[in-house]
Amino acid sequence: MDHMQNYWLDEMERILKGVNKQDGYITTISRHYINDRLHNENYPDRVFDELDIVWAIAHGQIVEGFDSGDKGRNPEPERTIVGPAMSGDWIVAIVLLKTDKRFIVKTVFPVNDNPRYTKYIPNND
Repeated sequence: MDHMQNYWLDEMERILKGVNKQDGYITTISRHYINDRLHNENYPDRVFDELDIVWAIAHGQIVEGFDSGDKGRNPEPERTIVGPAMSGDWIVAIVLLKTDKRFIVKTVFPVNDNPRYTKYIPNND
């Protein structure tokens, strides 16, 4: 859950560079989320679009880290980012670390009242 925590600030910086397509970094949103989750009536809480995700990454923080295989079948390390969407709702973005310069937002969902994530929201006592 705290895999490579000493590097999270650097990883966050690189993920954000990827969002902005700077210095050869690239961060994309998975087809799984865009095609299968976003605005799918079976997932009514998956309403966060690209702008929401970018905003959350730019204003959020890595709160969890998992190594390859830590969470079942994940072949790449994963980072959990908690940040605000454009609406002000707080979201969770799961980001895959594909290479040193390539990152994929695997999925996105609302924090809701989940204490696992609400503890990272400022002034949320």
